[in-house]
Parts: sequence; C-alpha cells; structure tokens
Amino acid sequence: MLSQLKLIKTLKGNFSFLEAVKLFKTLKNEKEEVYLPKKKRTLYFRKDTKDFETFEEVFVSKIYDVFLTFEPKTIIDAGANTGFASLFFKIKYPNANIVALEINKDNATMIAKNLKGFDNVDILERGLFSEYAYFKVENPYNATNSFVIKKVDKNDDFDIESITIDQILELKQWDTIDILKIDIEGSEKELFETNYQSWLPKVKVIYIETHDRMIPKCAFTVINTINKFDDFILYTTTDGTLIFFNKALISLP
Repeated sequence: MLSQLKLIKTLKGNFSFLEAVKLFKTLKNEKEEVYLPKKKRTLYFRKDTKDFETFEEVFVSKIYDVFLTFEPKTIIDAGANTGFASLFFKIKYPNANIVALEINKDNATMIAKNLKGFDNVDILERGLFSEYAYFKVENPYNATNSFVIKKVDKNDDFDIESITIDQILELKQWDTIDILKIDIEGSEKELFETNYQSWLPKVKVIYIETHDRMIPKCAFTVINTINKFDDFILYTTTDGTLIFFNKALISLP
C-alpha cells in the first residue's frame, strides 16, 4: 500500500490526483488506454510492449525532470518512441515547439495518438544522423524501444532516410535548440563523431542516453566531443541519462 501511495504521489507531479490514480491502475493492469479528464486527452499503450516501462521512466523515474533557469521553447526529441518524453515536455513547457523523431512506423503512430491536439509538434519518421543517408530499420532485441538503423546505399531497399540537426535548424528557422533529447540506440556515436561543429554550440541542454552495450565507445565518443567545447559541463545524470548544460547560453541553477 505504501509503495502504491508513493507512486500516485509521484504521478501527481504532472497530473491531477484523479488522473494519477487512473494512471496507477493503467500501469498496474496494463490497460491500453486511459482518459485524463483534467488534461482532456487519452493516453494509449500497447500490451506486451515496453510502453508501460517507457512511461514510468519519464513520469515516475522522471529522467527528464531537471530544474532549468529558463523556459525552453525549442526541443528535439530524437528517439521519441511512443511520445511520452514529448508529452512530458509539453506538460512542463506548454509553449515549446517540439520536433519528435522516430524511426519505427508503429511507434510514430503511437506518438501521433498520444500527442493529438497539441500545437507546435512535428512528428518526423526520420533517423537522426550526422549526414544525409538511407537506412534499414532493425529490431535486434525484439523490443518496441530498441529499434536501430543500419546504413545502406540509396539504390538498396531502404526503410527511412536520415535528418541532421543542421537540417532541423534550417527547417524550423531556429537559432538555438533549448533541449536536445537523444535516445537513439547507438546512433549517437556517429552523430557525435562528425559534422557537429556547427550545431553543437547552439544547444543549451542535452539529455542523452548512451548505448555502449550495442555500439562500443558510444559514451566515450559523446563525452569526448562535448568536452571539446569549454562551455559545456556534465551537470547531472538520471538513471543512465547524461545531462549537459551549455554555460555560454544558459545560467546554472
């Protein structure tokens, strides 16, 4: 009972008491949808997937709930999965403009359902990468939150195309990226190996999960590249997510 009350109290950080109770029951019984009356929206889950675990990472473990000294307006959610991170950002920063990137079509459909009705949210079925490229989408771990991309030739059969951060900045006409959230199952290594010189100094806050279990030296590559810029600091970590602040663009808490 104590653990149940604790979970409901944690959920109240982002939802009303009634919504928190309904979400608790949804997580416990793995229900496929729940209506949130105060927010006037329905959230969707899929049985026998990682959807419930992903929701708990975001709203129970609160891996992106870090105090910032400014109100983020421009956010990239790379590896958006079912849209729960973007949902968290829209609840906390309702005026934010979000680009949600997802490589799996079924997941992208879930993002559209879970973020339905929000203004200023673009859902792109593209893989974030360091250059323009073509990919096959693979699922080596048979999990809905671990899809990976394999680069192929443009003349080969491919599933999706890439998009670069510079392309997003140009597409959206953004001068800076307030939050760059990255959970892309190992592709972060290539992202931080080349073609980062222009966009990286324009990022205020980075939330990134590295995947050395999938691609060796992911963490080393990310940290080594970011450390080339003196203004970045590793501010904190939350359940495996590294959080960097750019002191040139924001003040520290």
